[in-house]
Amino acid sequence: MPLTPLGRRALGTPSPRGRTARRTLGTAAALAASMAAFVATAPQAAAADNSARCPSGKLCLFQYGGYKGEMKTVSSSLATMGAFNDKTSSLVNNSSLWAVAYTGADYTGYAGDDTLLISPHNGAIDLSGGAFDGAFDNKISSIRVATTEYEAVQGVPWMDWLRQTEDKRPAGAAQAGKFGDLNNDARPDLLERADDGRLWFLSGIGDAEWETKGKLVGGGWNAMTQLTRHGDYNGDAKEDLYARDKSGVLWFYPGRGDGTFGARVRVGGGWNTMREISAAGDLTGDGRRDLLARDTAGKLWLYPGNGKGLLSARKLIGSGGWNAMTQLASPGDMNGDGRSDLLARDGSRALWLYPGNGKGAFGARKKLPYAWPTDEPVISTGDVNGDGLSDLMRPIDSQLFVYHGNGKGSVGGPNADMLWDTASHVRVF
Repeated sequence: MPLTPLGRRALGTPSPRGRTARRTLGTAAALAASMAAFVATAPQAAAADNSARCPSGKLCLFQYGGYKGEMKTVSSSLATMGAFNDKTSSLVNNSSLWAVAYTGADYTGYAGDDTLLISPHNGAIDLSGGAFDGAFDNKISSIRVATTEYEAVQGVPWMDWLRQTEDKRPAGAAQAGKFGDLNNDARPDLLERADDGRLWFLSGIGDAEWETKGKLVGGGWNAMTQLTRHGDYNGDAKEDLYARDKSGVLWFYPGRGDGTFGARVRVGGGWNTMREISAAGDLTGDGRRDLLARDTAGKLWLYPGNGKGLLSARKLIGSGGWNAMTQLASPGDMNGDGRSDLLARDGSRALWLYPGNGKGAFGARKKLPYAWPTDEPVISTGDVNGDGLSDLMRPIDSQLFVYHGNGKGSVGGPNADMLWDTASHVRVF
């Protein structure tokens, strides 16, 4: 959902993270409403000597309307407001933080009351004088702040990726299907780079209440312009990760088998000439996983893996025209022949399957059903529902949808899954 730097009234308390709530939402429209259906309001003008009391870089609450009276600065979440409970009549956000103000303690709202979403650098918002129908004037009892909107609204920085026992992959999967499982528990898992650069491992394991907990891999991952994984690249039976930094250096991160990674190894420089990089599995039939990259001239290159995390001399497998594609995705074996395949989405929103021949090339392409918008990623981490067939995923607005593969080179219709963080720098793979 598009966001504007305005104070907004959230109609109802943000939805709980539990699986039941997530599953019963059903549509992207309902999900967007659960995360917050907003009535926008512009920051109100105020006398400079009042709202200007709030320092640069701070979120400030004021005792009276017009930014008068006692002032309280907020830099972290407050489950209770202490002496400032029910004493806020105006506020100014000069900080880079997102915030959600609640009318109840512990980030809750009284029945029928609202929550207020405050965006970064929102400026002045006067809650007095009947603003917001008086819903917040002297009624704020807790406030949650975070670096991302998703975390401020949901209360956690990671997305709620949950897989049930029946979603576990069957034993004895073909080599082409052995990817998308960083901790080797037979559950499909995800990596999520949040908008603020933190990388989270989403194991899919939930607690008794069906709530999940992300595992922090580390921060600073927004320094990477490409992130890709597709199984074990160094022969230790643990899934690995490749990442390209802003200077064009490609790095290999060996997996530890627990969703985290060991010391990185430099693969090489000059990778900024590549528009896109995709770890693709074993395309050559030698038992080693390979890498694909399309360059800025529209050529497609195969980089054979050496089985130790590094790459052998590249081979041209597409002489031109690949600039017509807006994304590559590597689904493993989509058509049931035991060979790794390639997906490519074009500028007309068509998604094409290029079946691998096991010799480092592809057969005649086949168009998959549905439109695949160019402003949303196509995600492929293999089998996500335990039937042994490779599936696809994509977000629609604020919800992720799964398209189950049929094992014959196509997919079924969309099935609603977890809430999706719509921030611009989020990357899930």
